[in-house]
Amino acid sequence: MLILPDNPKLIGQGITGSEGSKALETMLSYGTKVVGGVTPGKGGTDVLGVPVFNSVKELSEKFGEIDATVIYVPPLFVKAAAVEALEAGIKFLLIFTEKVPTSDSAYIYALAQEKGANIIGPSSVGLINPAKKLKIGSIGGADPDRVFKEGNICIISKSGGMSSEIGLHLRNNGLGVSYALGIGGDRIAGTDFADFLMAVEDDPNTQASVIFGELGGTYEERVAEMVKAGKIKKPIVAFIAGEFTMTLPSEVQFGHAGAIIEGERGKPDHKRMVLKESGVLVVEDFDQIAGLLKKALQFKI
Repeated sequence: MLILPDNPKLIGQGITGSEGSKALETMLSYGTKVVGGVTPGKGGTDVLGVPVFNSVKELSEKFGEIDATVIYVPPLFVKAAAVEALEAGIKFLLIFTEKVPTSDSAYIYALAQEKGANIIGPSSVGLINPAKKLKIGSIGGADPDRVFKEGNICIISKSGGMSSEIGLHLRNNGLGVSYALGIGGDRIAGTDFADFLMAVEDDPNTQASVIFGELGGTYEERVAEMVKAGKIKKPIVAFIAGEFTMTLPSEVQFGHAGAIIEGERGKPDHKRMVLKESGVLVVEDFDQIAGLLKKALQFKI
């Protein structure tokens, strides 16, 4: 379900707020259809022609089964919004909101597992598929076509900004994207690199992937394990940021909430080592990404 159907029935929770309404405008202008929004107390109004309801249940009674929701509510309201969506049977939730309490993220993730649903985020800039004109969240800003050209490369990044940076790098080198996704940099991520890499294994429009990682966490180590086990077969190019941290003490947070080094695991050089050992193509220089992808796909450079 991480790969949504064509023309999914998408809703937005919190699209009446400043961030949500801005994102909604860019989603609609890109060609993504949003059937409705949810903000308690604002039912009966609309935002940019999208009707607003007081609850997900009320909206579902009008439009039937919903495929996905994007959540733009304030941090302390994310848990309630996500639980409401999950209880309504929605199987795909993308949470844009930053600074969600870790205990709330843990609760949401556990409930999603119980319900057989997928969470992207918190702190996700969004997901985009140029071929389907599908844009969920703020990814790519107001002009996604400037950085995301249709193609066959999947981008998965902890950093929202680097999702677009990689997209532009690929575009400038004659490559395009099937999907681009910001998974967020929180300590608890609903979807990690391996989850989405597994999802695109069966996607005929994805031929290879790029992952942009950083210090902290064990997402990259999990990718290495899955590649070694033969569960992920498509070529992967990885860039791991954070070299400057190698001389600094562990247990220090850098940037994202999940960017914490604990012992050897989580250090950039350890991540590169285990990825290389598994067969993942690791670049030391960001500008090498496109060239290595072309080699992996046997393109003529």
